Amino acid sequence: MIRHRLRILVVVPGSAFLAGHAGAAPTIPLPEPGSGPELPTMLVILGLLMTVVASELVHPLRARSDATSRRWIGNLSLCILSNGIFVLPAITAFAAAFVSQLEQENLLTSLGLPSPIRVGIAIVGLDALAYGQHRLLHRVDILWRFHAVHHSDPEVDATTTFRHHPIEAIFNGALIGGVVLAVGFSPAEIAAYTWFSFVVELIAHANLALPLWLSGVVSRVIVTPEFHQLHHSRANSEANANFGQALSVWDRLFGTARTRSPKEASLLEFGLDQFRAQRFHLPHYLLAQPLLPRTDGPAVSAALSP
Repeated sequence: MIRHRLRILVVVPGSAFLAGHAGAAPTIPLPEPGSGPELPTMLVILGLLMTVVASELVHPLRARSDATSRRWIGNLSLCILSNGIFVLPAITAFAAAFVSQLEQENLLTSLGLPSPIRVGIAIVGLDALAYGQHRLLHRVDILWRFHAVHHSDPEVDATTTFRHHPIEAIFNGALIGGVVLAVGFSPAEIAAYTWFSFVVELIAHANLALPLWLSGVVSRVIVTPEFHQLHHSRANSEANANFGQALSVWDRLFGTARTRSPKEASLLEFGLDQFRAQRFHLPHYLLAQPLLPRTDGPAVSAALSP
């Protein structure tokens, strides 16, 4: 679940002037304001996406269906809507970071921590927030309705990373912005976590078969395709597990981690029963999906299960 980090990835480079006033913030080389950094940043994001897609084609975990092209249109359309038009989450997070630095009165500043420790706290803290936020999206019915758009994808690949409803984007941004303001993370620290989580999420959603030994070792700490894609299962017990965004340690710590054998993992079925028709891949249906009548399928039970 990308949690709409793409908006932040685009905004961060143009926000170097915010990071410049951070007392103990790490130094990340960002272009000066007005230097037009959005295009290079988008090219990096596009390059990462194309690299993962190419890897999917070379060593896929599951066979693609005939609906792939239609799914891609819907998923990437939501990416444009959530990350291009609805930019409130990015504005919220970075405005909060800017205000917190101007005031110089926040938790991190008062502790006087060195830059490397602040970066570590940002990565661990923001990922813990993402884990809790993700569980909340599954517990509260109105939030689940919007988050279910992400889970309604009947296949899971790199483009599923971007399949999030714009309203969910606004909620996520407002929550993140509030925490940033309270704790005092700098824009540069947010950028460090954003790039890390974006790369992990892109790979975690990929239809990519990693070597078993590598996946087994990495998944102890970091979310892998086998670990995360179980969360997209049509089985309710599995859809309510493996909530971690970048780090898998939260699921292990709070008892929400689930696994399947490698053979069973390749047979996973994804999506929500009431949204499997081809029309639900179209952009306007994806936007309207939270308002459509629900059934007794996984969407309702996933929201209400413990």
